[in-house]
Amino acid sequence: MKNTMFLLVFLLGMLVSMPALAQNKGNLRGTITDKEGNSLPGASVSMKGSTLGAASDMNGEYVLQGIPAGPVEFEVNYLGFKRISEVITIEAGKTVAKNFVMEENSVQLGSVVVSAVVGGQQRALNQQKMSDNMMQVISADQMGKFPDPNVADALKRLSGITTDGKEVQLRGTPASFTNININGEQIMSSQEGGKRNESLDVIPTDLLASMEVQKTLLPSNDGDAIAGVINMRTGTARTLSPKFSVDLGSGYASLREKVNFNAKAGYAQRFAPSDNNPNGVLGVSANFSYLRNNEGYDRLEAEAWEPYKLTNKSTGEVVSEEEYMPTDVRYRQQTSKTTRNGLTVALDVAPTINTKFTLSMIYNQRKDDAERFRNRIRFRDNGKGYYLMDDGSIGSERMRNITQVSTQYEKINNININLDGESTIGSWKVDGGLFFTKSKRNYESEMMGFQGPEWRAGKKVNGVTIPAGTVVGVMPSISTKYLAASYIFEPFGAMGTDAPDAMSRYNLYIVENNNQITEGKNFTIRANADKNYFIKDYASTLSFGFKGKFMDNTGETPDGTNTYSFTSSGANNLSNLLYKEQLNAKFLNNNIKFGIAPSFDKTKEYMNNPANAGDITLNEYFSNMNRDGAYYDAQEKVFAGYIMNKTQIDKVMLLAGVRVEHTKVKYKANVIAPYVDPNAPVQNDDPSLFNAYRSTLVKESLDYTKVLPNLQLKADMSDNTVLRLSWTTGYSRPNILDLVPRQGVVQDLQRVTIGNPELKAAYSNNYDILIEQYLPSVGILSLGAFHKNISNFQYLNEGILDDPNNEYNGWQVIQTKNGDAAKVFGAEITLNSSLKFLPSFLKNLVFTSNYTYVFSQATTDEHRGVTRLPGQAENSANMALAYSTDRFTLQASANYMGSFINALGSNSERDIWQDDRWQLDLNGSVKIYKGLTFWVEAVNVLNSESYAYFGNKDRVYKLQYNGFTGRGGFSYKF
Repeated sequence: MKNTMFLLVFLLGMLVSMPALAQNKGNLRGTITDKEGNSLPGASVSMKGSTLGAASDMNGEYVLQGIPAGPVEFEVNYLGFKRISEVITIEAGKTVAKNFVMEENSVQLGSVVVSAVVGGQQRALNQQKMSDNMMQVISADQMGKFPDPNVADALKRLSGITTDGKEVQLRGTPASFTNININGEQIMSSQEGGKRNESLDVIPTDLLASMEVQKTLLPSNDGDAIAGVINMRTGTARTLSPKFSVDLGSGYASLREKVNFNAKAGYAQRFAPSDNNPNGVLGVSANFSYLRNNEGYDRLEAEAWEPYKLTNKSTGEVVSEEEYMPTDVRYRQQTSKTTRNGLTVALDVAPTINTKFTLSMIYNQRKDDAERFRNRIRFRDNGKGYYLMDDGSIGSERMRNITQVSTQYEKINNININLDGESTIGSWKVDGGLFFTKSKRNYESEMMGFQGPEWRAGKKVNGVTIPAGTVVGVMPSISTKYLAASYIFEPFGAMGTDAPDAMSRYNLYIVENNNQITEGKNFTIRANADKNYFIKDYASTLSFGFKGKFMDNTGETPDGTNTYSFTSSGANNLSNLLYKEQLNAKFLNNNIKFGIAPSFDKTKEYMNNPANAGDITLNEYFSNMNRDGAYYDAQEKVFAGYIMNKTQIDKVMLLAGVRVEHTKVKYKANVIAPYVDPNAPVQNDDPSLFNAYRSTLVKESLDYTKVLPNLQLKADMSDNTVLRLSWTTGYSRPNILDLVPRQGVVQDLQRVTIGNPELKAAYSNNYDILIEQYLPSVGILSLGAFHKNISNFQYLNEGILDDPNNEYNGWQVIQTKNGDAAKVFGAEITLNSSLKFLPSFLKNLVFTSNYTYVFSQATTDEHRGVTRLPGQAENSANMALAYSTDRFTLQASANYMGSFINALGSNSERDIWQDDRWQLDLNGSVKIYKGLTFWVEAVNVLNSESYAYFGNKDRVYKLQYNGFTGRGGFSYKF
């Protein structure tokens, strides 16, 4: 608090000390391009002999304010281009328009060919170099040179970023610690689970002009971003000449052996040049993207490991009192057709060079139409634990097989609309805007489940008792990734002679609809002002602004979402409703045979046949509980204000500021309390299972205020060497569904996910240092270190409840909790360079790489003590080697993500880990004719697996293969 008060006093002193607006000053404004008319973002424009300067924005536009009237010499610098020095006469009280056209510096670049790879890197590095905070940039050119069709895939190429293909984690912190923006404002999410960040595989990279990863916040940034901000920018028209682009491609997905298709098109042009704005008063830009993927996955899930006694079957000796056993194993095969459409439109009106209004829209829709088969092995305890058999396998007295088929349809619509305006008035610059975002997810699923008898020692099958102590089934090994089980018990008498897992043993027992609608909306209003002034001879800028954010998140299961139970009959026996006896003999990368699979269409016909109506019963307990338990409605209002001052003292920039954010939250949700009602229908033939519930609507509210001081330094140690230091603060609000007091009950697994109304927002003090050396060969060598001191961090906790007074006693309980404190330490190194020192044709090689090391210490509670922060991968890295000329590019890129904890258990044996993973991608392109390019790419060429484990690597929790995909096509720009 003392530091915050010091900053407030300092900033007020700056405000009071500002001289009145001088009448003898003017402004300089224009655009910086290369000889082909391409804009150059991140170019430096400075007044020679002064500390006054500015950088060009994404469109190559710059503005310098508060320049003394008269002849003034200006310098323009851009990495890899010749410096421009020119004297321009500034008129008092007016803005002079001046465009600069820059030429490549052949002396600086030597024999390096400015290919597409080098050119994209050039634009990104110049923006990074001129930024006030620590920031990495991916230009549109760079995104196009990697085989990354969506934002999540593209971001993994940067240092400190890991991703699961949907969400991203920055610098070893949870995904919720990163704020996701489009054009500077937070987009809303409709993800399952009430997550704040939208699934980034919804947004195609080819709609974006650039992406920024801001690793240190400015006071003007939203404060809800402990890790940083990812800002996606859409483009606007930049030139009077029309720009068109068209791209058509097709591909192949190896896992399901299906053909894919993609297309995109773009257009941009400025119109109506005038004396007041020679660059054109009106700009129009539009981009469209279409993708159709036929893909899927093979997955094994073993999400229920529990400790049991293990006894040697032959000797009766106890091998272990607590041996973790996989009590529920599931094979999943999914085939899906994904269709993604994206559209951006931007209209801007600039009546003068000093005033501009922009209306921009980005719309994305993703539709997934999937069919999923699941075979399930329930390998359960019968009260005596498990047995070590003579052949080393693990035996159980209780086993059951279930097979399921389901259809899933998911549609996500995400729209973001910005209305922005800015104007330069003397040495003041003011801007403001309105922003609206809406994301809606419609999910429909229908699952049909068939089960065989429960083969259990001491219990009856078809009226015949299985002898007590009989081992009915075995697992050859519980320490393999490829868990499997088989029956050793042979039925007899009235049980029939068919094998326990024969097709004839299965009957339809449940049909479950799981339909959900989730929606997130955000309306934002903001206003900012910048004032350029001098403290003695030092150019300074005072900035302040205000913002209001009004967010709403809702979730529900619509009426008509029901669960049905079935009485076994000949009509619903699996032998009559079969799809395939062997669905996939090469399941899980040819390691397991999947087994039988029911037919969705045949089962639907059976249900619609009036003759079978007597077999079907509406399960009111499950149907009503699922609807009531899914409901929530949360409203958040955030009011924020900031003030900051930036002063350039020779080669050193000092920036100080403070932001204050006040959050108000109101929410409604149903609290579900299940119980056993002796008068209600029995569930699944087990009278001990819950069969009734009570639902209570809960309404709560909370509010809190966060003060976020900020101090940053940037020193230009030489023309191409930059040192950055910063102390920043940030916080992170809990995910909505983690906060509201709702429950998700999975009765057959005895698992419940519970909300936590006591969750607090996390708060962090962040310390960073970064040294950047920009290389003359259009590259960079940077080394940075960071430390985050986080209080009240949120983490996912898993454990077995031990509370006899609780209805979930003995169940697996999953809940998000606050940890006491966490410390994160890390280092990042980046090396990107053209290898121009190599002889002959090898000088066209371009090497890019980065490595991040993160170490953390997190204290959750007195029981766990100190552990690693969940979500933190210790090591992550990227490497790419490209051979690139002005016509031809061939590139290999590798991405590595280290292991990290997904969820903390009640002890280290119950922690859920995501294992480390490598992925190799290849891509290339060749220019056939002016503007026409053929391209080809291959993703995940080694079919790298995704592996999660429970406590240690020998206990598989989740194993998934996605196969590799290849694409190729033509692009034409004119």
